[in-house]
Amino acid sequence: MKKAKTLPKLKAEALSLYAKVVKLRAYNEGKLRCYTCDSSLILNSTNTQLGHYLSRGAYPGLTFHPENSRLQCYRCNVHLHGNTIEFRQRLINEIGIEAVEKLEFGRHVMVKWTRGELLNMIEKFKEEISELTT
Repeated sequence: MKKAKTLPKLKAEALSLYAKVVKLRAYNEGKLRCYTCDSSLILNSTNTQLGHYLSRGAYPGLTFHPENSRLQCYRCNVHLHGNTIEFRQRLINEIGIEAVEKLEFGRHVMVKWTRGELLNMIEKFKEEISELTT
């Protein structure tokens, strides 16, 4: 009998699939660029990363929030710690100050995903990946 994956492993799998979805969406829309510095990105490169305006480490409840996630280059995401000042300004320009403030207001909401929720996310992300690659 196969041992069930732990919740942290399920969350890591969901995050990996979510990153792939965000990258494929950008690729299909012709927007494979770093959100904060506008450098050109390559789809399956280690330089192409899923960045978060409000970090998923400090604000895990926003890990999968679509307005909190954008593509970033390795430099902006890692070396500049998300390049948050530029990230915020670009978000304001894109979605408006009210939406950004709403996102910021919800940053302290604690989320504890259940096994079922994570499995549902994984399945949903796999389906979207399949749609985006066909």
